[in-house]
Amino acid sequence: MATPSRMRGIFRYLLQAPKQRENKEKLTRLLSPDQLSEGRNKSAEHPMFDAALRESIKCGLLIADNEDIAINFELPEASRHLQTGDKLLPDTLVELLFAADNKDEEDLGRLIAWYLAQDIYEAPDTWEKVEKLVAEQGVAESLDLKISSNTLSGQVEDWMCYLGFAWSHASDSNKKLVVAEPTAYLRRNLKDLFQGEAKAKLSIRNFIDRLAKKCPLFETGKFRQQVEEKIGGRLPNHLSTSTAFALFRLQDDGCIQLVKESDADLFIFPSGDKEAGFSHIILMG
Repeated sequence: MATPSRMRGIFRYLLQAPKQRENKEKLTRLLSPDQLSEGRNKSAEHPMFDAALRESIKCGLLIADNEDIAINFELPEASRHLQTGDKLLPDTLVELLFAADNKDEEDLGRLIAWYLAQDIYEAPDTWEKVEKLVAEQGVAESLDLKISSNTLSGQVEDWMCYLGFAWSHASDSNKKLVVAEPTAYLRRNLKDLFQGEAKAKLSIRNFIDRLAKKCPLFETGKFRQQVEEKIGGRLPNHLSTSTAFALFRLQDDGCIQLVKESDADLFIFPSGDKEAGFSHIILMG
């Protein structure tokens, strides 16, 4: 599995390159010098760079054009723009990796959706706990969730944090802990979900439908449904604790307002051992 930092490094270089393309051999020399390859597997002098380049091409971020590597010209203009491309890269990758027709990354999609489906207040925060919970829920085989080493778990955590579905911190013993909580992703995409209209109001159901269509890792999305079929679905009109927690954080930050209107369908937002019901969400700007 390629790391997001290496894929980002290649993309950032090409953003500034003439015509956003570079000769593959030159690109390799610049971003993965031979000096850094000493002591590695002699059959693959640049294994980590090659993996990042291969994944970038496979997902459609980059294209191979004869001897050149270039940014995919079919990406939206803002995603290719020098001033905005790097900032938008996490959302560009979410769309590319988890698009309906991308079969190659379905295992990563199911794995992140599985993380987001766990109770955030009791969620596993180390790879040992993740491996144990995956086994207990019986999803290692039924969902093909490959999470059997510290290295692999660390790569998945890197992806979740970079894409905005989790954040990490160090414990008192300096041990890295990861919390699967999608505030960063939702914050970046609020304007798009509300179609850019300030003070717009959506029913919670409409908001979740738009969110699942944009990113199938969330409630009612393809990957979340696959996960919940195996580990047990949510009660009707209930949000997962990770989504509810993120929306509460966005409300505390003044980005949105959650409201309860009479004669409207309520969605239950679990919060620890308490629950709250809301019917609509307003974009505050």
